[in-house]
Amino acid sequence: MPGNPVTYQRLPPQLVAFIAARIDRREEIPPLLECLKAVCCEFIQGEAMVIFHGGAVKEGFLIEAAYPVSRLVESGEIHTRTLEAVPALSMLHQGSHDTIRETILKIHSHLSQHALTTSLFRREIYRVFNVNHPEENITEVQMVLHEWDRLLAEGAQAVLGDEARIHVMQGIEFISPESSFSEYAAWIQGAMGRLDALTGDSEKKCQMVSHCAHRFPEERIAHLRAIFERGKFDDILHEMYTDDFWYEKPVRHGNVIHMRKNPHDPEGYANATTPGERRKAYCHCAFVRPFLEVLPSQLSPTFCYCGAGWYRQLWEGILLAPVRIEQVETLLKGDDQCRLTITLPLELAGQCSPEG
Repeated sequence: MPGNPVTYQRLPPQLVAFIAARIDRREEIPPLLECLKAVCCEFIQGEAMVIFHGGAVKEGFLIEAAYPVSRLVESGEIHTRTLEAVPALSMLHQGSHDTIRETILKIHSHLSQHALTTSLFRREIYRVFNVNHPEENITEVQMVLHEWDRLLAEGAQAVLGDEARIHVMQGIEFISPESSFSEYAAWIQGAMGRLDALTGDSEKKCQMVSHCAHRFPEERIAHLRAIFERGKFDDILHEMYTDDFWYEKPVRHGNVIHMRKNPHDPEGYANATTPGERRKAYCHCAFVRPFLEVLPSQLSPTFCYCGAGWYRQLWEGILLAPVRIEQVETLLKGDDQCRLTITLPLELAGQCSPEG
């Protein structure tokens, strides 16, 4: 669409009636919306939408087909919930949804150049939706953003208090959605330095920075928790081995789980000709990669507790109990890989088989 920009907006809370479904093809969406429309007709207050849950399933899509509504609707597979207020990047897509990935990639390109990072959630708002003439479709693609700095402020406040939060977050008022990626990365570098100066307690730093992690897909956690609740602890590990992209083949020794992250770009990692190239292909974090060319890095390894938070969510969500996360190796320390340990509550040791 000529003159079609990527725009930043804060989406307000919104009550929606929805049907949750795992689908293989987009052709399965219109019948879901028709079902919703028939039941919710007099309460609908806006255009149809679909919420995509990234990473929730191995194949196909986990979605919520939805309509904004004026009141609660509960009928069979139709339920109601309030979408939380979130920041997002949006862009209009005109035409068939067969080419909507092109618009999604344009949003990602914009995001990678600015002080922004995405979550695993995407919304599509169907401003014009013509099943028989898809060339007439107008769809607003909304990429929900991950508020890393807000989460850091919350973590600092909870662990060290108000004065520490103010000190760590110094300068964030000068960072906006239009700030460059390099400006944001430089602010993060400074924030980690200020945090290190405040405390040398690695557990406190882990608690603060792990709070910033992206949200692990709740559906995956719920699936593994159900396996654990009806079986033995090691049944979780057996299930994880069926999908080593997400779970990276954890190894248990007693009540300690050992994890090694897979390379972000396996082909680039295998073909790298310099240590810097290899580290950049290995790392999953866009904020870390610019600091990996020269070591020792200017970015504190404290930042890598953010990635530890990903695993904290997973294991605490499965066990419904606190775990201890420790960094063993990280690229920011000059290591060639990222490894960590998850120490489980001792009372779980009896549920583990003897072999590690």
